[in-house]
Amino acid sequence: TSMLSEILSSLVFIFLCCCFVTAFSQQKNGENSPPKVTIITPTVNSKLNWNSTIPYTIHVSDPEDGNSEYNEIAGNEVLLVIKYVPDSTQVKKYLLERSKMNHQPLTWMSTSTCFTCHAARSKLIGPSFDLVSQRYRGRLNAEDSLAKKIINGSTGTWGDLKIPPHPDLKVEQVREIVRWILTNNDDPNENYMAGIQGAFRTREKPVKDPKGVYVLIASYTDHGTKDPQHTDANAQRGTKVGQQSIVLKNID
Repeated sequence: TSMLSEILSSLVFIFLCCCFVTAFSQQKNGENSPPKVTIITPTVNSKLNWNSTIPYTIHVSDPEDGNSEYNEIAGNEVLLVIKYVPDSTQVKKYLLERSKMNHQPLTWMSTSTCFTCHAARSKLIGPSFDLVSQRYRGRLNAEDSLAKKIINGSTGTWGDLKIPPHPDLKVEQVREIVRWILTNNDDPNENYMAGIQGAFRTREKPVKDPKGVYVLIASYTDHGTKDPQHTDANAQRGTKVGQQSIVLKNID
C-alpha cells in the first residue's frame, strides 16, 4: 500500500510538471488561449415564456484579457445574438449557416463605439441598424457614402443627430461594416445586443402550432497576444473567438 501510494504521488507530480511546462511553453511562444464564454442566465434548461422580458447575463474569462467578473473585459465587446426559429427542427441548420458567416465586421463594430449609439432594432442615441438598412439598402454608392460619414463624421442625416468621426477605422474596414449592416438587418426574427448583461423581449405566442424556439449565441473575440516580431506595442496576433449557444424551448 505504501509503495502504491508513492507511485501515485509520483504520477501526480509528473502530471503537474507536464502541465506547468506546457503552459510555460505556450506563454513563451506567444500562443493565445481561447476565451471561455458562458451564458449564466437564462440557464441551459430554461423554458421559453411568450411575450415576456428575458434578462440575460454573460460571463467571459480569457487568460490574456482577463475576467468580466472583475471588469477586465469591455462589455461592448461581448455580443449576444437572439434568433427566433419558428420550427425547432431548423436550429441545427441555422447554427451551421451562421458558423459560415463572416463575423469580422461585427467584431469591429463591438470594439469601436458603434454599440454605444446604435442597437439592432431599437433607437439609442442614433437610429437602429435596421432603420439604416431600410434607408440605404439598394441605393447607388451607399457603401462609399456611409463609409465617408462614419470615418469623417456628419450631421443632418438623421435630424440634429451628429455622427462622431472614427479616424481609427480603416476605409476597407468601414466598408465591410456598412456592407454587413445593409445585408444582415432584414430578418425581424434576429436581434443582436452588446454587453455582459441586458434583456430582450420574446414575441407573442403564435396562434397556430407554437413550436418555435429562441436560440441565444453569446460570443467574445479576444485581443490575441502581443507579437514579439514587432516593436509596436499594439501589434497583435492570433485572436480567437469563444462562444456558447443555448436554446429556449416553449413551455407548451
